[in-house]
Amino acid sequence: MTTFMPGLISKRVLFLIGLVCAAPIFNNSAALESKAREAKNSLGNDLFERTNVVRLSISVPPAGLRALERASWGDRGQNSRPEAKATITEGTTVYKDVAIHLKGSAGSFRQINDKPGLTLNFDKYMPKQTFHGLEKLSLNNSVQDSTFIEEKICREMFEAAGVPVPRSDYALVTLNGQKLGLYVLVEGYNKQFLRRYFKNTGGNLYDGGFCREITENLNVNSGDKPNDRTDLRRLASAAAAARQNNSLTELSQVLDLDRFLTMVAMEVIQCHWDGYSMNRNNYRVYHDLESGKMIFMPHGLDQMFGTGDRGSPASPILPQMNGFVASAVLGTAEGRSRYLQRLAELRTNVFNVEAITNRVRQLEERIRPYISENTYSRRRSSVASLCDNIVARAENLDRQLGDPPKPAAFVNGIVRLTGWREHDVNGAGNFDISSSKDGKKLLHVTASGQTSASSWRTRLLLTSGRYIFEGYSRTRGAGSGSESGATLRISGTRRGAVLNGDSQWTMLSFPFEVPEASRDIELICELKGASGEAWFDTTSLKVRRAE
Repeated sequence: MTTFMPGLISKRVLFLIGLVCAAPIFNNSAALESKAREAKNSLGNDLFERTNVVRLSISVPPAGLRALERASWGDRGQNSRPEAKATITEGTTVYKDVAIHLKGSAGSFRQINDKPGLTLNFDKYMPKQTFHGLEKLSLNNSVQDSTFIEEKICREMFEAAGVPVPRSDYALVTLNGQKLGLYVLVEGYNKQFLRRYFKNTGGNLYDGGFCREITENLNVNSGDKPNDRTDLRRLASAAAAARQNNSLTELSQVLDLDRFLTMVAMEVIQCHWDGYSMNRNNYRVYHDLESGKMIFMPHGLDQMFGTGDRGSPASPILPQMNGFVASAVLGTAEGRSRYLQRLAELRTNVFNVEAITNRVRQLEERIRPYISENTYSRRRSSVASLCDNIVARAENLDRQLGDPPKPAAFVNGIVRLTGWREHDVNGAGNFDISSSKDGKKLLHVTASGQTSASSWRTRLLLTSGRYIFEGYSRTRGAGSGSESGATLRISGTRRGAVLNGDSQWTMLSFPFEVPEASRDIELICELKGASGEAWFDTTSLKVRRAE
């Protein structure tokens, strides 16, 4: 692999990867085919490798605006959001009858009268109409990334690592005369995109949607047989077999394991908590008919390196994998070993801190003229924080790679829990460690009046088996009902038994199972609701093997 070099990285890395793969059969015919593909793949290069910012003026007639006003982030299905026809002008070039609809999910969706994210299809109603050779583009409003930079640098890092990913750049957008400001311009997921990476683009390209798993009825963005989902069923079956048998043999026949492990490792490096691996979100899956294997690709790279409300530069290198396939792969001894090896390789060969922070500052200077003065000061602080987090992430990765997690050591079937840390969302809780009258250390959390879940958390690496997480807790003034009060649970599960109101010391327990050969489990002592406080006795908190 090669070191991250802004601007030159994608072509060079893809060329090297392709050359290594093709070396045994490389001949003049293959060389000619490669040149032909390179010409096709040059579409949009002038758009994504420029140094200025494209300016787009979008005009939507009143009837179209009324249709777009009905859009909601909860709309399901690729054709469920209202669509309108727009006229788009770039300089002296006019594009007519461009299909436009609102994009975004729970965090990024905005109404048409705000700063909406938009998807543009240039050829849907005007065959062969393209924008700089491209048929489909997205305009991301970047409301979850005030730097406007994370999406671009993280995509460049994925491509440097050899993971297929759409390109991105910038656009200054006006809608019906109203200046909406700067947007992140992103290449669409379609056959044009696939052609840059795959010779055969007839396979199904699945959209993971909002927190949906491969076992669900995913939408198909493109594919010659969109109603044939046997490829997803084979993937799910093979992943289940890997979990059960602690073997990747069957899964390796239907999944591109090298690319998958690389994607998972890159998501962990970038603290992409909202991706497939950790949240079953923001991803695509393509069935490469030539290899017969499924290939995962990342999406929604706008809360990276711990800059959002969730995630941290100190995120563990073995986080809880909530994606079914990610959990299956890393749940095997071979998968975990290969993943840690790939993580270390990418830390060395792609995660070049100096080059990446320089790239951040380069992009900051480039888009600075398009940021309004009243937001520039806050944004400049965000860019500085992003660079600080990138540096901190590299340092933290080095520490963790130097001492990777080891399976929990049980004594008489019990492991006592230590290493508790605070986990807060939107400043909704106040934390401290207090002492009981008999000198026991107590994890204490107080709700701040804002409805949320605040918790103390720690982690264990556990092998296959059944377990019980238990300990004593008491509450004062905690809200009523199952969705309020204090509880014990593990990450990715619903709440167990709950303490409400004013309660005395009570033993809480939460049974759970680890189906994989090994799994990193996050254990949670939680207070949920807008009022009250809870205490958890550290001397009693433990995990024991179930009989």
